[in-house]
Amino acid sequence: MRLPAQLYAENFRGRRIPRILGIVLAAWAALGMAVLVPAAGDAAESWSVFGAALLVFAAGLVDDLAPIGPRGLRGHLRALLSGRMTTGILKVLVTAGAAVVVVALLDRGDAVIRLGAVTLIAAATNVWNGLDVRPGRALKAFIVLMVVAVLAAAPPAPVGPIGAAVLVLLPDLREWAMLGDAGANLLGFTAGVVLAGALPTWAIWPAAAVAVALNVVAETVTFSRVIDVVAPLRWFDRLGTRP
Repeated sequence: MRLPAQLYAENFRGRRIPRILGIVLAAWAALGMAVLVPAAGDAAESWSVFGAALLVFAAGLVDDLAPIGPRGLRGHLRALLSGRMTTGILKVLVTAGAAVVVVALLDRGDAVIRLGAVTLIAAATNVWNGLDVRPGRALKAFIVLMVVAVLAAAPPAPVGPIGAAVLVLLPDLREWAMLGDAGANLLGFTAGVVLAGALPTWAIWPAAAVAVALNVVAETVTFSRVIDVVAPLRWFDRLGTRP
């Protein structure tokens, strides 16, 4: 079945493949929520957080479907300064708003800590957008982080997101389809929420600073260059991918 042309994009090899794994990821995550949340005992808060994540997913999907525009955060900011509203700026605004809602639900610390948590969630969302330039990279980073959170008994245990990510990992690694901004944003926002909810309050601002620094790396040096010169990262990045 041929999908609409807007759902296809060129990957790093120049091959046009469907950009639909984010949609599949969101659908599996919703199914996981329906199965797991009733047993968790705090359905209202869990669905509110998931609803915020879906808004970020939707903003990414709008960016995926829009005609090609500025690339990178700097490109979108330059467009905004020239008076043009871009889908990238829309993503930033939606992500920031969704992060504010989630942090209010998490109820962590005073206003300074909450600002750090919002910064952490928004920055993590964009970090995963920067990771999604090679097959499996964003998903593998997400799965590793979520497994660490589970082993650390971080509340809430992100078992559902891990399962959804694992289910779409193979198609991404084999280059049958790609996540797109919709999927990458959903992963990054979820990762940011888990970190903001699990880290001790004293660690939230340092984690936010690391996330912001990673965004600077993605916009300047690029993650690919860093990964290529660090042997363990290079090995993990190539793990499971096509030659």
